[in-house]
Amino acid sequence: MVVADEPERPRRRVGGPQRRRQQFLVRRLIGVGVGLAFLILIVIGIRGCLEARSDRALRSYTADVATIMQQSEQSGKDFFNLLNSSTGSSSSSLDAQQEVLRQRDTSQTLLDRAESTSTPGQMHDAQNAVVQTLTLRRDALSSIAQNVTQATARTQTGNAISAITNAMGSLYASDVLWTQIGKPEIENVLNDEGVDATPLPGGKFMPANATDYLNQTTLITKLNALTGQTATTGGTHGLQLDSTTIGSTQLNPDSTTTVPADSQEIDIGVTNSGDADETGISVNVTVGGSTLTGQLPALSAGESGTVKIPLTSKPTPGTDTTVQVVVNPVPGEQLTDNNQATYTVVFGP
Repeated sequence: MVVADEPERPRRRVGGPQRRRQQFLVRRLIGVGVGLAFLILIVIGIRGCLEARSDRALRSYTADVATIMQQSEQSGKDFFNLLNSSTGSSSSSLDAQQEVLRQRDTSQTLLDRAESTSTPGQMHDAQNAVVQTLTLRRDALSSIAQNVTQATARTQTGNAISAITNAMGSLYASDVLWTQIGKPEIENVLNDEGVDATPLPGGKFMPANATDYLNQTTLITKLNALTGQTATTGGTHGLQLDSTTIGSTQLNPDSTTTVPADSQEIDIGVTNSGDADETGISVNVTVGGSTLTGQLPALSAGESGTVKIPLTSKPTPGTDTTVQVVVNPVPGEQLTDNNQATYTVVFGP
């Protein structure tokens, strides 16, 4: 019996719908991968552009500050060259005031430029230090200009000289602020960001012997020379501080002195140690931060006198108080080391 062949079953196509789904998923994953890669490239590109822009901003800021501080440093050199000028014989206190005002205007211009400089966010702290530095310099020069005329007068000079001394302290502080905060902060940011930028200048306003200008006797000598004050008579000119007494107690610069709490005045012994007569002799006394002034109309050569200054304000009894006495140099005086003394005083109960 012949068995008829069974009809051939249709072969199942390998893959079929399942394979199509797999291929679709593969193509989809490839598309996602390409898109993701493209997105990463875009992000990298944008980041590179932002980093490049940030680097340019940091370089630009540093270059601007470097220029400003270089010019401020030069202004300081010009100012102290003026203060050390040996041509004062042809000047007056008004001429000196105008010169200082010119330096003040320069500092104001530099401050304005610093305040308008585009500042990257990373430089916020540095920018504050730069602005404060230039503000101190502008304000100090303003104070010096306002007081230089009175400071070089022959009488009633105490407050003006104290104001100029304080202004010198502000200039000194501006150098500390720049060299210890402003400049290091800029350099640290550049180092952290890996940015090479314009080297920053020293930027100091005051000369190497800055602390000399915090001394009142040095300042008075410089101001007298600057404004052309010279001795009106020949011979050697000089004053010296002999003694300082509060109440009935003489002060000792080498130890703490206790004085009566009810003392009403401070007496300053002064001698004309030169061989020329002097007039308009003034003494400044700083008691716990308050400045007092006294005068003697005249002292002949070799003569001694006493400047009596009322104690209009006294510190809290029982506390250590610094008392500084400065006999202001007269025109033509060369030696000023013996014109001043500093004491530690306790006003008794």
